Amino acid sequence: MFRYILQRLLYALITLWLIVTLTFVLMKLLPGDPFGEAVLKMTKENYQILLAQYGLDKPYWQQYLIYVKNILQGDLGVSFQFPARDVADMIKGGFPASLELGLYSISIAVVFGLLLGIVASLNHNKWQDRTAMFIAVLGIAVPSFVLGPIIAYYIGNKWHLLPPALWKGPSYKILPTLALTFGTMANVARMMRTSMLDVLNQDYIKTAKAKGLSGRTVVWRHTIRNAIMPVVTIIGPVFAGLITGTVVVEQVFSVPGLGKQLVNAIYSNDYTVISGLTVFYSAILIFVILITDILYGYIDPRIRLGKGGK
Repeated sequence: MFRYILQRLLYALITLWLIVTLTFVLMKLLPGDPFGEAVLKMTKENYQILLAQYGLDKPYWQQYLIYVKNILQGDLGVSFQFPARDVADMIKGGFPASLELGLYSISIAVVFGLLLGIVASLNHNKWQDRTAMFIAVLGIAVPSFVLGPIIAYYIGNKWHLLPPALWKGPSYKILPTLALTFGTMANVARMMRTSMLDVLNQDYIKTAKAKGLSGRTVVWRHTIRNAIMPVVTIIGPVFAGLITGTVVVEQVFSVPGLGKQLVNAIYSNDYTVISGLTVFYSAILIFVILITDILYGYIDPRIRLGKGGK
């Protein structure tokens, strides 16, 4: 088990290093100037001073080493567009809203996704199954960046049932939560249905029914408890994905989270903000996947033994 954990940790560190390196390269390939239109009013000498202040006058390899060193020290730099704003402080200010939105979404998605999957499997090939799977297919086919503007326009602006934007109170949080929840709920429902159907065909379920156990007992004590395991293993990565995937939803509904800040930084070529938020998002996703892998390897020894772990 110890060797398995070391392997997963090494893979996680390598993945994070690759993301850091790729982010640095992509930042250098972005068109435009990181200081925006302000450079048009500067003299050449002042512009060179500004580049030297941010270390952009150095060769790329030196910039890369400084960039990696600062990240290892927890220093994500300051915004090019707003020099008084530290990237780490921006994360502290925006992450709570993104985390709250992710928590709401994962809670609703898991509860209703499991219910849809259970109902569909217990009524296989009946109207309940077809209805649940239609909802699931619709949720997968319509991504959040499409669903968000639709419900913001109709429910918020046209019908005035709920506030279409901002993050002021409970009613303001319903629409962005729904936009982010639908696709995840659909995936959970499909996985739970597939897992339930597989378990229902196992010999021990048939044995339990042959012993005279009631249908409710067989479903709750044997079927759901075994079928839910594959779903549990994806909850961690799905939750991390919800937090890191709120970019468009936050922009549509004016949620003051990290997603909106990332979009604004991309529009203005704010290198430090883009790279800092990308590394932060990646670190969260990699950490959650690492913990999930370790827990899954602990629950099912076949996972770690199959990969050479002990």
